Amino acid sequence: MYKDKIFIGVVIGILADGVKLLTNYVLYILGFTKVVFWQIVATRFIQKEYLYNKLAYLIGAIADITVTSLLGVVFVYIIYLFGSENLWTKGLGFGLVVWVGLFGTLLGQTVEDKLPQEPTGVIVTLIAHIIFGLALAYFTKLLDLNRVKEIK
Repeated sequence: MYKDKIFIGVVIGILADGVKLLTNYVLYILGFTKVVFWQIVATRFIQKEYLYNKLAYLIGAIADITVTSLLGVVFVYIIYLFGSENLWTKGLGFGLVVWVGLFGTLLGQTVEDKLPQEPTGVIVTLIAHIIFGLALAYFTKLLDLNRVKEIK
């Protein structure tokens, strides 16, 4: 079961997502942001007036977990193809690319139209994505990707 790179990538992505969500939630509780990630993700699917509904969180959760599972698989294949040297730097860079690519580009205008963000809220998303990238590296190392490389 652990010899399947896709399975390992999904597990790594979900674990790293948990760390990202915990970071977001702690900063939400501390008042640095007024929304949680699942609301932000839900902006792609539902109208503004429903974003504080419980179903918005469920919709956002399903989408977020699906995307982070895929991102975990992509990260595993990047490490498989390019090696695990500088793993932490690769994780950090991957997290930043995800922040700019998905959050900034794909979600950017949709979020701004439906859930306007203050600068501190945007910084929260940046910090959470940096932590997401580092968590991808950590869980990749923890699950010993070197054994995965031996599998064809």
